[in-house]
Amino acid sequence: MSVKRILVIEDDVLLAKTLRNVLMADGYKAYVANSGAEGIQKAYELAPDLILCDINMTPIDGYQVFNILNDSSITNKIPFIFITGKSDIEDIRLGMELGVDDYIVKPFSNDELLKSIKVRLAKYEKLVNMGKSDYNALVELSPNGIFLFDGETIYEINQAFSVMTGLSADDLKKVTFKNLVDEKTYSSIQPRIQKCTSGLLKSFDDQINLITPNRSFNECKLYITTSHKYNGFTLLIGLLAPAETSKPVDHSEYDRLVSILSEEKVDISGDLALKLQTVFHFPSVKPVGESKPLIENIFSKREQEVLKLSCKGLPIKIIADELCISDRTVEKHRASLMEKTGSKNIVEVIIYALKNDLIDL
Repeated sequence: MSVKRILVIEDDVLLAKTLRNVLMADGYKAYVANSGAEGIQKAYELAPDLILCDINMTPIDGYQVFNILNDSSITNKIPFIFITGKSDIEDIRLGMELGVDDYIVKPFSNDELLKSIKVRLAKYEKLVNMGKSDYNALVELSPNGIFLFDGETIYEINQAFSVMTGLSADDLKKVTFKNLVDEKTYSSIQPRIQKCTSGLLKSFDDQINLITPNRSFNECKLYITTSHKYNGFTLLIGLLAPAETSKPVDHSEYDRLVSILSEEKVDISGDLALKLQTVFHFPSVKPVGESKPLIENIFSKREQEVLKLSCKGLPIKIIADELCISDRTVEKHRASLMEKTGSKNIVEVIIYALKNDLIDL
């Protein structure tokens, strides 16, 4: 396990040195900045694992430091703890409303400080591991390149990703996602990546051009979707598919179709589903020899049952009777299906299932 790096932003020079010594004695790498401006600069340079920041500084106080770092996709995921002599409840409430991870009031013991740091680092590590869990559940099911990242740093890749980009896992320590694509492509997709990391967008796809050495393809289809979130930090899962195997879909026609079916309360049954597969060229992504269907890794057993009966065009009441559950329970499962697939209604859920070959018709 690598040594965690902690940045202390404190204008009291003696206190800053004391904190640095306490942290180093506990096995951390500690860095000190004696002003808000210096702290912001070092946060960008060091990308520390955690930041301890005093509030009462001038001319840039701790609140301003946090707001500036929180506006950047590079630093907004770093756990942030305020240290201050203020103990008024309003000051504490303001800090927590801004989204900081913790708030320690002076005077505090070394044990109290170290405990808070360990808790925040552990939660951050848990978030990364949760994202990796999602990633690992899917990584071996696709022949396409899959990667786990936060908008900039890439944490995990599969073998297909290495083949397509020409990069190994060790190479990723020296590059960010921005280094994989040409400048024009990155300028086009970066705003949408930012929206995904900030929770304003669940997923998107686009055509990109790879510029990495020894790559297998130049043009690829990129798919990005959100994973787990914690205090403004969102991990993303990306997928690369060769552009030549991706058939174009008229999204405007698709959107109109979904809108009409939804307004008319039309459920998709077998024949209609097969026609949709043909019209929209939904490819099968189920790997050859797969022993456990992808659907089992995405939906619960009951959600699978509700989805399959919905595909037969059955109304909620009939589905409830068929499964011996209440109408409300069926509605909850359908709502869960919509949330997991990023769909607005059950029609979009069914089309998602068809597109990803999750249903046997």
